[in-house]
This record gives sequence, structure tokens and C-alpha cells, in this order.
Amino acid sequence: MKKLLILFALPLFLACDTETVEVNSQVGEGLVGNNQNKLYAGSMDYAETTLDVLQAYADGDFDFIMEKMADSVSFFPDKGGELISLVNPFNDFLVSMQESYDSITRTPYNVTSVSSGLDDSYTIISVPFTETRYAKDGSVERDRVFERFIFNSDGKIVRVNKWSSELN
Repeated sequence: MKKLLILFALPLFLACDTETVEVNSQVGEGLVGNNQNKLYAGSMDYAETTLDVLQAYADGDFDFIMEKMADSVSFFPDKGGELISLVNPFNDFLVSMQESYDSITRTPYNVTSVSSGLDDSYTIISVPFTETRYAKDGSVERDRVFERFIFNSDGKIVRVNKWSSELN
């Protein structure tokens, strides 16, 4: 009798479908202003785009960067403190930032993506990396850099914030 019950129960067990449900867990909290917003894991597609943009900058591929930028972009440089508003295309601005260097290498440590999870919300990508700049005069500059890229709901970068410190 037990064998007969197992023979009938086994096909029923094997026929059951397993359904995977993704749950977006809270990973942080936005603390700007009076409104505290919950933050959730954001798009890893935007994280990959950010890594591609970091490499494109090192390679001097400014046309690729312009494809990923919104029509207007705010840039907060690591030195100088003034927010810069840029209108796409701004290849000349990027060229001016690199004109004293022969080459640049960037080595990212990790990349994170967070979002409020709401429709039409921004996604914030954060990436720390080391940057080595080989100057035309033969000197070498090394920095620890942290950049934060903010994507709009259309998947375009609208803001870049940069922080850096010298690396010996």
C-alpha cells in the first residue's frame, strides 16, 4: 500500500512548478531635507553603464560618454567646490580636463546602485576607484576617487559628484 501511495504522490510532487518572486529589500535611507526616503537596490544596468563611462573617460571616448548623458548635466568637481552646469555635448570640457595627461588608468573597487523604487525616480550609482594619471611632463599622479552618478528615469546621467584624495 505504501508503494502504491508513493507512486501516486511522486508524479504530483514532480509536477509542481516553483515560482521565483523577487523582493526589493530596503538597503538604505535618504536623509536630505525633511523627507526621509527609503532606498532600495537599484538597476545593475545603470551600474554597468557607470563602469563603462569610467573606462570611456580614461580611454578618451567622449562620444560614448555623451550618449549616456542627459541634455543637461550637473558636475560637482572634487576641487573648486562650484557646481558646474553642462549642456550636452560637452566634449570640449572633458578634453580640457585631460589635456595635460598622456594617459589615465582607473581601477574600480566596487559599484553600488540605489533607488527610491518609485516610478520616475532617480537611481544613484556610487563607485570608488583609484586613478593614475601619467602627465606629459613625465610625472605621475595617483588619487583615491569616489564618484556618484545620478541617472534619471530615462536612463541618462544627469549629475556627477566627485571626491578625491591623493594616494601615495
